[in-house]
Amino acid sequence: MKTKILLVDDHPMLRSGLRQELAQQPNLELVGEAATGGLAVKLARESPPDLVVMDIHLPDMNGIEVARQILSAQPSVKVVIFSGDTVRAVVDEALQAGVCGYLSKSSPLEELIHAIDLVMAGRLYLSPDVSAEILEDYRKSLTEEAKPLKPLLSDREKQLLRFVAEGRRNKEIATLLSISPKSVEAYRSRVMKKLGCSSSAELVRYAVREGIATL
Repeated sequence: MKTKILLVDDHPMLRSGLRQELAQQPNLELVGEAATGGLAVKLARESPPDLVVMDIHLPDMNGIEVARQILSAQPSVKVVIFSGDTVRAVVDEALQAGVCGYLSKSSPLEELIHAIDLVMAGRLYLSPDVSAEILEDYRKSLTEEAKPLKPLLSDREKQLLRFVAEGRRNKEIATLLSISPKSVEAYRSRVMKKLGCSSSAELVRYAVREGIATL
């Protein structure tokens, strides 16, 4: 089965180049293009792709906000950022929003294809120029006093945890969050992975311990 891709970038020439490259990949299929964030969200909701390749700087909104909106409605969709902006704060925000890959536009197209393959296989991908600064910060942190870091949860993820702690079932949670039961399952799986929990009971204990829910 081919991976269905939605391409989001406001530069026609770049979209043209990516379109030609994707057409040469037997396992990939370009199913939509958007030059604005609003159109990207609309297309993703009408016909969810498997993966979105998107720039950060769009005419109407930030690509990270677009990613948040798409993932909120369709949490199973993968998002790869392909942008000229590799500032650490931007990369961090994108990763916190749930994107699975971040590449600089200086990367060759072959690397983007490689990143798509890895992301669809369930892995995270950062191009070398993006990951270099992150690795350097990590190296520096090894010489400093280690402090436990709490996983960053979105408001939607906290809502899910609260409902799980209240003992609500997936169908009821889906109604409360205005999403499908399948999306609830995907959210729950993602939160469990993020928190390192292996059961609903562990999710409940985490929610109570962190003050997200009360029993």
